[in-house]
Amino acid sequence: MVQFHEHIISDLLEDPNGGLVVLSSGLALHKLIASLLLLHHPSQGTLLLLSASPSQKSSILSTLQLQNPNGEIPNLPSEITSDLLAHHRLSLYSSGCTFFITARILIVDLLTSRLPTSAIAGLIILNAHSLSDTSTEAFIVRILRSFNRSLYIRAFSDKPHAMVSGFAKAERTLKCLYLRKLHFWPRFQVYVSQDLERDPPEVVDVRVPMSAHMKGIQKAVIEVMDACLKEMRKTNKLDPIWHTLGKRTKQLVSDLKTLRKLLDYLVRYDAVTYLKYLDSLRASESFRSVWIFAESSYKIFEYAKKRVYHFGRSDGGKLVGQCKSVATKKRKLEDGKKETDSLPMGTNSGVVLEEVLEEAPKWKVLREVLEEIEEEREKQALSKEELVN
Repeated sequence: MVQFHEHIISDLLEDPNGGLVVLSSGLALHKLIASLLLLHHPSQGTLLLLSASPSQKSSILSTLQLQNPNGEIPNLPSEITSDLLAHHRLSLYSSGCTFFITARILIVDLLTSRLPTSAIAGLIILNAHSLSDTSTEAFIVRILRSFNRSLYIRAFSDKPHAMVSGFAKAERTLKCLYLRKLHFWPRFQVYVSQDLERDPPEVVDVRVPMSAHMKGIQKAVIEVMDACLKEMRKTNKLDPIWHTLGKRTKQLVSDLKTLRKLLDYLVRYDAVTYLKYLDSLRASESFRSVWIFAESSYKIFEYAKKRVYHFGRSDGGKLVGQCKSVATKKRKLEDGKKETDSLPMGTNSGVVLEEVLEEAPKWKVLREVLEEIEEEREKQALSKEELVN
């Protein structure tokens, strides 16, 4: 067990009511949970693990098995499923062992009085960032707390960015779980950084460059965001009281959220999906949104189209302005289509749609990295063969 895991466990054990632990991602949450399970004794009562994903279950079980590969694990958790009969589940609840269980099964057994609340020592809730005031887990905690005051609740999350979404997310999570202590363990915490620096990994920073059209979209989105912020300052001088704001100001806040999504999706989506998303925004928000009517908003749509296709003229079967570096397809458009109405056409020339289908830069970089890894493996294999011979 690493040192900062020991400190987390000691902090949790100090408070009999439990606490909410938020770790940075990649700090081996499954090993921390496995260490907590090893400290549990059947004489304390039954311990229930709630809201664990299948991958988290397998990671916790494999960690417990690795810690004791030869002997039997005294407190290896099993799973309570809906296939078990009611009287069988009742006996398991009273056994004092550790069990994985879903919120749906647990709430049904609580409401039908099939679960002896006095036999439950505590709850370990994973993925606490997904909880809310109306979630089933919050209802379960409320019922158990009302019948068993000595019950402890230990909630965990390794998605710190999800704990800042919405308004006072961490505070509301603590409130719905009836907890008072919040434990933050970022990577720059003293004990965490010391453990990570003992055996630091070799990190290679690979920067993915944007294409020219992607840079144009990014610049245009930032310009539109700046225009929305200027308009917001002009209308209400950033009054912090939300319910007193006007309709236009609230729409500007919503537009800023949409524009942030556009920046995020620019590097996540491919060119076709991004253009499709923009078209859906134009159809759904064209009448009420403010950002679409901004001066630079048309650039976003224009650059997004250029990443997928563009029009050209063919003179005698030869395409004018064809890009040699991009593999394209050509197809004639019918004379009656709307796309051709606004384009200049000669008597002997037709409009040609050139499909660009710009590749996302991240896939090119990923391909280069994989090729580099393959080359390194081949070199290592050759060097081993030379040593053997």
